[in-house]
Amino acid sequence: MSGLPGRFERDVLFLGKGEIPLEGSGRTVPNLEYSGEEHEKLNDRDVCRLAEALCINDKFCGSLELNGNELTDLAALHLAKAIEKDGCKNITKLDLSDNNFTGKAGVYIGSALIKNSAYPMYNLCFENIYLGDDGLVRIIEAVNANKNLLKLNCGIVTDNGLVILAEKLKTNTSLEEIIFQETEDHQKFWTKKGREAFTKMMEKCT
Repeated sequence: MSGLPGRFERDVLFLGKGEIPLEGSGRTVPNLEYSGEEHEKLNDRDVCRLAEALCINDKFCGSLELNGNELTDLAALHLAKAIEKDGCKNITKLDLSDNNFTGKAGVYIGSALIKNSAYPMYNLCFENIYLGDDGLVRIIEAVNANKNLLKLNCGIVTDNGLVILAEKLKTNTSLEEIIFQETEDHQKFWTKKGREAFTKMMEKCT
């Protein structure tokens, strides 16, 4: 049961019964850790089952690590349903890094956090993912709406993305940490104008 598939099946079984997952020893599972490896990865169908289980579970509360799997925007859509549902409060930290997401994933997750602005997620990570302008805008709007979100890694940001961050974060009073990385697309590298806009926002509005 120590491998990813075994742990996943065990946890979904408990979650689907409305219980906190237990290890074989009887010790509770504090966090759902499903970081994919080369020979063991989750897919969209797996995450759909997980999201359905979370939707009916009001006891588990911890982090969900899904980094390094083979997930697409469909998985993000399923997770969004578990986040936006009234009364749901399972995921405190969500790591979606190193998956096959597009900007739609940012729109889905961001919209869910806006709809359920009391959701107790404090850390959201999209490392090595390019959410595009639409996905980035929605995630920042979510950070502004949900005051529980204190830490954000919004992944790969273009020069236009820097401008978006500079504009959208002006009124934010709750975010404590933001991490992002420059795109490898040389046509969208950060310019002096973009850097200055973000720096000015940080100096005057934080």
